[in-house]
Amino acid sequence: MFVEDLSRFFDTGDFALAATLQGVGTPVNVIFDVMYIEALGVSSTNPVALAKASDVADSDLGKTLTINSVVYTIRDRQPQDDGSIVLLQLSKN
Repeated sequence: MFVEDLSRFFDTGDFALAATLQGVGTPVNVIFDVMYIEALGVSSTNPVALAKASDVADSDLGKTLTINSVVYTIRDRQPQDDGSIVLLQLSKN
Protein backbone atom coordinates (compact mmCIF):
# COMPACT_ATOMS: atom_id res chain seq x y z
CA MET A 1 0.00 0.00 0.00
CA PHE A 2 1.23 3.46 -0.90
CA VAL A 3 1.67 5.67 2.14
CA GLU A 4 2.07 9.38 1.58
CA ASP A 5 2.99 12.18 3.95
CA LEU A 6 -0.02 14.50 4.07
CA SER A 7 1.54 16.97 6.50
CA ARG A 8 2.75 19.27 3.69
CA PHE A 9 -0.73 19.37 2.18
CA PHE A 10 -2.18 20.46 5.54
CA ASP A 11 0.58 22.96 6.38
CA THR A 12 -0.94 26.11 7.90
CA GLY A 13 1.74 28.20 6.18
CA ASP A 14 0.05 27.54 2.83
CA PHE A 15 -3.61 26.59 2.47
CA ALA A 16 -4.66 24.97 5.74
CA LEU A 17 -6.11 26.53 8.87
CA ALA A 18 -5.79 25.33 12.44
CA ALA A 19 -9.21 24.32 13.74
CA THR A 20 -10.39 23.19 17.15
CA LEU A 21 -12.31 19.92 17.23
CA GLN A 22 -14.58 19.42 20.23
CA GLY A 23 -12.97 17.00 22.70
CA VAL A 24 -9.50 17.06 21.08
CA GLY A 25 -6.67 18.88 22.85
CA THR A 26 -4.51 19.60 19.81
CA PRO A 27 -5.42 21.66 16.73
CA VAL A 28 -6.67 19.84 13.65
CA ASN A 29 -5.44 21.35 10.38
CA VAL A 30 -8.13 21.64 7.71
CA ILE A 31 -8.60 23.21 4.30
CA PHE A 32 -11.79 25.21 4.64
CA ASP A 33 -14.14 26.39 1.91
CA VAL A 34 -17.64 27.80 1.73
CA MET A 35 -18.84 26.27 -1.53
CA TYR A 36 -21.52 28.04 -3.57
CA ILE A 37 -24.23 25.63 -4.71
CA GLU A 38 -27.30 26.03 -6.86
CA ALA A 39 -29.96 23.40 -7.40
CA LEU A 40 -33.49 23.64 -8.73
CA GLY A 41 -33.28 27.41 -8.86
CA VAL A 42 -32.24 27.75 -5.22
CA SER A 43 -28.76 29.00 -4.38
CA SER A 44 -26.94 28.69 -1.10
CA THR A 45 -23.54 28.17 0.47
CA ASN A 46 -22.22 24.98 1.98
CA PRO A 47 -19.26 25.14 4.38
CA VAL A 48 -16.87 22.19 4.02
CA ALA A 49 -13.45 21.25 5.36
CA LEU A 50 -10.90 18.73 4.11
CA ALA A 51 -9.03 16.92 6.88
CA LYS A 52 -6.74 13.95 7.35
CA ALA A 53 -8.89 10.93 8.14
CA SER A 54 -6.58 10.08 11.02
CA ASP A 55 -7.44 13.46 12.64
CA VAL A 56 -11.23 13.03 12.54
CA ALA A 57 -13.01 9.79 13.39
CA ASP A 58 -16.43 8.47 12.36
CA SER A 59 -17.57 9.22 15.91
CA ASP A 60 -16.89 12.95 15.39
CA LEU A 61 -20.24 13.43 13.60
CA GLY A 62 -22.29 15.95 15.58
CA LYS A 63 -19.22 17.44 17.27
CA THR A 64 -18.23 21.05 16.73
CA LEU A 65 -15.30 22.32 14.71
CA THR A 66 -14.19 25.91 15.34
CA ILE A 67 -12.52 27.63 12.38
CA ASN A 68 -11.48 31.31 12.54
CA SER A 69 -13.59 31.76 15.72
CA VAL A 70 -16.73 30.47 13.96
CA VAL A 71 -18.33 27.29 15.32
CA TYR A 72 -19.58 24.64 12.89
CA THR A 73 -21.18 21.24 13.49
CA ILE A 74 -19.90 18.24 11.54
CA ARG A 75 -22.93 16.89 9.63
CA ASP A 76 -21.26 14.30 7.39
CA ARG A 77 -17.88 12.69 6.79
CA GLN A 78 -17.12 11.70 3.18
CA PRO A 79 -13.92 9.73 2.45
CA GLN A 80 -12.05 10.99 -0.61
CA ASP A 81 -10.16 8.73 -3.05
CA ASP A 82 -8.22 6.18 -0.95
CA GLY A 83 -9.82 7.35 2.31
CA SER A 84 -6.76 9.08 3.78
CA ILE A 85 -8.53 12.44 3.39
CA VAL A 86 -12.16 13.19 4.30
CA LEU A 87 -14.51 15.96 3.28
CA LEU A 88 -16.46 17.21 6.27
CA GLN A 89 -19.87 18.70 5.53
CA LEU A 90 -20.47 21.45 8.08
CA SER A 91 -23.35 23.58 9.30
CA LYS A 92 -22.77 26.94 10.94
CA ASN A 93 -24.03 27.16 14.52
